[in-house]
Amino acid sequence: MVLSDNIKNMFASFAPETQKAMDRYTSFRVGGPADLLVLPKTVEQVVALVKTAHKAKLPVTIIGGGTNVLISDNGIRGLVVVLTRLKQKIELIAPCTNTGDESPDRIYVTALAGEPLGRLCRYAADAGLSGLAWAAGIPGTLGGAVMMNAGAFGNDMSQIVKQIEVLDLATLETQVLPADSLSLQFSYRKLALENSIVLKVRLGLTKADAGTVRDEFYRNLKTKQSTQPVSQASAGCFFKTPPGDKSAGFLIEQAGMKSARCNGAMVSDLHANFIVNHGNACARDILNLAGQVRKRVYEKFGINLKKEVKTIGD
Repeated sequence: MVLSDNIKNMFASFAPETQKAMDRYTSFRVGGPADLLVLPKTVEQVVALVKTAHKAKLPVTIIGGGTNVLISDNGIRGLVVVLTRLKQKIELIAPCTNTGDESPDRIYVTALAGEPLGRLCRYAADAGLSGLAWAAGIPGTLGGAVMMNAGAFGNDMSQIVKQIEVLDLATLETQVLPADSLSLQFSYRKLALENSIVLKVRLGLTKADAGTVRDEFYRNLKTKQSTQPVSQASAGCFFKTPPGDKSAGFLIEQAGMKSARCNGAMVSDLHANFIVNHGNACARDILNLAGQVRKRVYEKFGINLKKEVKTIGD
């Protein structure tokens, strides 16, 4: 999309970048250019950006840490808002009596959507707050983890999210949604929160012995580092776990696709449900390899794997 000078001037105060390659903003390290890219630092800037895009009739794409997405080689049209700079001091709040959660050991932890999930996990471990150690080693931002209902070791975000502040894209107003709101419908690797942007999240954690929580955190981190290619460019698990007792990684490996390649894209030889970029893959290579994996698994097991990674772009 060719942006007019008038539209560029509307966003000038946000210090935007035009035709900016998106590969540096995703863990896959692939992605074509964004027409207009902005990295806001405050909730107020996010709201102003979206309102300006609405006036300019530009589509808006929101990206957190870029850890569970694959961006098209053709890039993204309109405005792209990357939330990795949307963070502030993490807040600890004791529960109020009118919340219905009066446990003396309960502590609420509040952070903005751009807060790195890994930093929040370490913060909780050091503060002796249990309930988040299962997320050790999961990359990306807090907002992205909530939207994808990130999970590991039998736990997920839905179990600890107590409140979310969002920007409603229909009304262009912010609103606070409690965990029991009908608007917050969590399911496997998904929060059905349509047409909204997560701005701030409140988690409910529990006071515990700091040494015990840290031990759990580092044990989970070590497990993840030894079983997943965390040091390589990937988007995490590429496929959702299908119904039944067989994981996607097991099915892919049994179908003979472990270490399979398509140019620079490769099925990890450490964990078969990871597709990794060896440095020169493009989005098309990754999608082609994923298609080969799905085909082989279906031929061998009759199971149609579904993507967990979200594809974005033109």
